[in-house]
Amino acid sequence: MALAPRRIARIHKILGLVIGLQFIFWTMSGFFFTLFSIETIHGDAFRPHPNHGQLVVSDTRIDAETAAKTAGGELTTIELRMFLGDPVWLVETDAGKSLIDAVTGAPRSPITRDELSVLTSYGPDATTRPPGKTSIQYMISENPKREYGGSLPAWIVEYSPGKQRIYVDAMTGEIQSVRTTKWRIFDILWRFHILDVTGDDEFDSWWLKLVAFCGLTTILFGIALLIDRARKGRLFT
Repeated sequence: MALAPRRIARIHKILGLVIGLQFIFWTMSGFFFTLFSIETIHGDAFRPHPNHGQLVVSDTRIDAETAAKTAGGELTTIELRMFLGDPVWLVETDAGKSLIDAVTGAPRSPITRDELSVLTSYGPDATTRPPGKTSIQYMISENPKREYGGSLPAWIVEYSPGKQRIYVDAMTGEIQSVRTTKWRIFDILWRFHILDVTGDDEFDSWWLKLVAFCGLTTILFGIALLIDRARKGRLFT
């Protein structure tokens, strides 16, 4: 074998040994991603759909300007909506989001445990229900759970077995996310799939680029060796 093909073969083998395991993991994780729809991973079947009622604008007594003043801070957006049968203003300022009752003008944030119970209950038409609730937590400090990643404060309703959790924004009452065992497996595989070393969900990291470059080089060197062997009549020997 000529000098150049020998060097190419040596580099091809070394690169194959270095990134071969990553290639296997890419294939395995990619296969898992194809087994379940993204709706299943997101736990959409277990997401409650509370009926807040029909909005009737004439029922309101508090205008948007008054609601914004009650919320305080510099106004960003304001929206009239229903919340558990009552019209409310959803006010977003530089300090965050909050609910203001559109009839009494009283703050509705943060939502209470009783309101949380209604928000996370399943109606008679629900086709999929998780097991019974095992714990309810009120999270106000820096988010200790990677699986949430939403705004604080938040309520966490946990079910068992499987530690299925529903995360609810305590200031708006919005159901932010549902986390199941399938989601956690997906998350772990995804982090390795994109070589997320920092935990910032960066899919364009230098680690990924380096491994992808090495993988491409390995394939190109393999093609070069294949062509060399075919040219010499040694393709099947």
